Amino acid sequence: MDAVILLNKPAGITSFDAVRKCRRIFQEKKAGHTGTLDPQASGLMIILLGKYTKLLPFCVKDRKAYHATFQLGIATDTEDIWGKVVDRKEPKMHSQEELDVLAHAMTGDQMQVPPMYAAIKKDGKKLYEYARQGITVEREPRPIHVDALTVKRIKDNTYEMDAVVSSGTYIRTLITDFARQLDEIGTMTSLVRTAIESVTLDMACNIDALEELHEFVNPLTVLSDEYHLIDVTEARQIMNGMKIKKDYGYEKVIFCKEGKPLAAYERRIDGLYHCLRGFF
Repeated sequence: MDAVILLNKPAGITSFDAVRKCRRIFQEKKAGHTGTLDPQASGLMIILLGKYTKLLPFCVKDRKAYHATFQLGIATDTEDIWGKVVDRKEPKMHSQEELDVLAHAMTGDQMQVPPMYAAIKKDGKKLYEYARQGITVEREPRPIHVDALTVKRIKDNTYEMDAVVSSGTYIRTLITDFARQLDEIGTMTSLVRTAIESVTLDMACNIDALEELHEFVNPLTVLSDEYHLIDVTEARQIMNGMKIKKDYGYEKVIFCKEGKPLAAYERRIDGLYHCLRGFF
């Protein structure tokens, strides 16, 4: 089965479990996804089946939108509510103006230290493996970009955050850093991924609907706008991976025919388009 699925992953299962369920439903061995969600997080996942797993490097991935809630006055070892409580502190009241000023100050480029409970590797070992052994290791700050950030108080010490961030940003760490700037401690209590660039959660289906309706999307929907789509009627050269001598006005293109992607090409120093990968 060659298909692209936009899945609304429920909280409580891993991203691997979500992919495994799709493999089982469609009896397809080849499957992949474009970005992991933590087990307790829910929201949008792009899952690729069959030959469309070849699309993975060319899918949307750079700007991801999240809706999170968090609580001030509590800190955990995992930076979310499912971890072990390590600190408590009675929080203050904060005005919306104060929240807005700080949210604006935290947009743009910044450095973020990954949490200990993360899958990033250090000396060949995942950070969470150290953390589970009670070991804290030094982590190098990584550059992230926050496109948009808003924070509002819901009630008492509970707040909500909407963020559009670069790939690789940890929202729970963003919340921890936000709380620190308020001279508070805080921990994430829920997380939903609502969009990946132009692909949004309202386009996705849940697992039950997937089993009943077999809902798929056109693979062109999930392709990055880094690649310009070129519709062709004659595909022989492209299907053979041949160089293309024609000026399309773009450095990177994906050739399509009848609404389906054929291959990704890139223009090189010789002025010709060279095949990067075929999708057939």
